[in-house]
Order: sequence, then structure tokens, then C-alpha cells
Amino acid sequence: MSVQNNLQEQFIQKGIEFYKLNCKGYFDLAMRFGKCRTTIELLKKLYDYDATILIAYPDNKLKATWEAECVLWNYNNPNITYTNFSSLKKYTEKEFDFIIIDEFHSCSDNERDYCKEIISNGGKMLCLSGTVSEDTKMLWEIAEIGKYTTLQGIEDGILADYNITVHVIELDDEIATKDKNGKVKTEKKRYAGYTWVIEKLKDENKNFMHLALARNRLSLSSIAKMEYLRALLHSLNDKRVLVFTGLAKVADDIGIPSYHSKSKSDEAFQAFKNGEINQLALAAMGKIGVTYPNLDSVILTNFTYNAEETSQILNRAIKLDYNGKKADLHILCLNEKPELKKIKESVSMLDSSKIKYV
Repeated sequence: MSVQNNLQEQFIQKGIEFYKLNCKGYFDLAMRFGKCRTTIELLKKLYDYDATILIAYPDNKLKATWEAECVLWNYNNPNITYTNFSSLKKYTEKEFDFIIIDEFHSCSDNERDYCKEIISNGGKMLCLSGTVSEDTKMLWEIAEIGKYTTLQGIEDGILADYNITVHVIELDDEIATKDKNGKVKTEKKRYAGYTWVIEKLKDENKNFMHLALARNRLSLSSIAKMEYLRALLHSLNDKRVLVFTGLAKVADDIGIPSYHSKSKSDEAFQAFKNGEINQLALAAMGKIGVTYPNLDSVILTNFTYNAEETSQILNRAIKLDYNGKKADLHILCLNEKPELKKIKESVSMLDSSKIKYV
């Protein structure tokens, strides 16, 4: 029996014992653990093959994963309902024997409330993730059934080791462009102007969200950041590299194939997954539930305060699919106080000994 199978059997037994006394809990399982098989085998032990099951997920690609895993592990249950998080409201008045919330840390506040309404109708609930923060545990008011970390996966030879480089970049202060009001400024001065007004509005307890969003858009499309990104991609030219950006226009302007919600087809995405091309830029998608074979490096130009999201992006690269692999994560961060503060929170769930700043 493989290391994964041994571990899965241990967690299946944990689940059986847990649900004798409890109705809702979560597994915090690192990538490659086999959360689908573990959950399916647990369902067989708890209910056999005829329970009413609701499986919810944040990305529709996960539906295909669950359907394939059910076929692979011979779970022929006709009573499974699949739903995206955005459609959870439809099921708030229905009762299920067992509810599975995959990547539950990605639920919005409203979606989390809908999950709680569904479980209040009866049945049991299992939440799944590989990156569960203390905030998520508190918001869900849910108990841990079992945890298997990325570090354990590396030590057990299931996952590749990794390193993280945070590239601290100075905004450009030479190229002046017109803003929407026709004022000519460098991006450095424009960023400083946004920050000054934001801080003033904070002191006055006034709403500054529209300015914070404008400042973030400036960061995402920064001239300096784009130039640095292109140079970094050139240095990784012989590697398989995935770039996560925050804007479709940015993904399109890098100079490599791109894929996002505005793309006319998924040809570039499929070509990258199939190994036909070695570099791909994504915009606000593909972070969760997608496995990219032989992925060497991930570049992140857009990050949030959400440490769970950053950990999920790292997970795209740490699949151990060739000998001697060491995954390589690069984060591009502006040398500005708002971004430096954000980056510290963004990497807070990652092993600090593997992070270097340049």
C-alpha cells in the first residue's frame, strides 16, 4: 500500500469516529493527499451508496474532478447534486444526508451563510481545503477532523520542495502619462497621490474604497512591474511558467499566451495543460482545483491579504511529477508601504524559512 493510501485510510477512520458524535467538521489536506478518494471512501463507510449528497465548489472545473473520482472509485450514487457556490441559495430549504463544501475557505460571507442554512435542515457536513486559516475556522465555527500539511507532504515524498522569492520593485518615476483627467504624471507620483488622499480620508472616517481600487489597478498594470515581469520570464525561458495577474488586459499585454474570462476560447489554456506551450498568463482564474503537469515556476503579480489564496497558488506548482523537482514561486511586490504590508499577510501561512526578499 502506498504512502498516500496509508494516510487516506487513517483519515477515513478519523472521519468515521468524528461523525459518530458530530455533524460538521473539516479536513485540512495538502495538495496530492487525495481528498476526493478519502471523502468518497468515507461516504461508503457512513452511508453505503444511496445517501443524498450535495457537493459544492467555487470553480466549475471541480465538478468534472468529482465526477471522474466517483467513477474511478466506483461510487455509483445517483443521488448526488453538484452546485457552484454561487447557486447555493437554491438549496437552503432542502435536506441532504451529507454536504461537501470543497475549498470552503473560498466562500463569501453570503455563501457561508447559505451553507449554514442547508446544514440546519439536517444531515452532516464536511468542509475540505488545503489552506485553512484561523479566521476561516472562526467564521465557520467548525471542528477539525484531521490535518495534513504541505511540509508533511514534502517530508513524505508526496510533494515537491519549494522556494519563494519576493521581488520588491520601485515604481517608475520617469515615464509620464495622462490620467483620466488629463493630468500628466509618472506612476510613482500617481501612486503617492492616491496614498496621500486615502490616508486623509481614513483620518476623517470617510469612504476611500474607490481610491484604493484605483491605486490597486495602478499597481496591477504598473510599467515597472510589467518590465520586471518580462525580464523575469526571459530568465525562465526554459521552464514551464504560469503567471497569475489581476487584469485581463495585463495578461494580454505581457507578450505570452493568455487565458481569462474574456478569452474567446480556451485554446491557450488547454495547450499549456497539454505541454504544448511553456508559458501562460491567467487573470483571476485557475488558482483553485486545477493541476498543471510539470510546472516549474509560478509568478504572482497580483496578491491580496488572503494567505489562503496565496497558498492555493503555491499549490499549483508543488506537484511532484519529476525527479529532483523544486518548485519556484515568484511574487512581484511594489516597494510601497501598502503593498509591503499586504505581502507580509499574504505569505503568513507559508514557511518563512523558504522566503527571500530581493
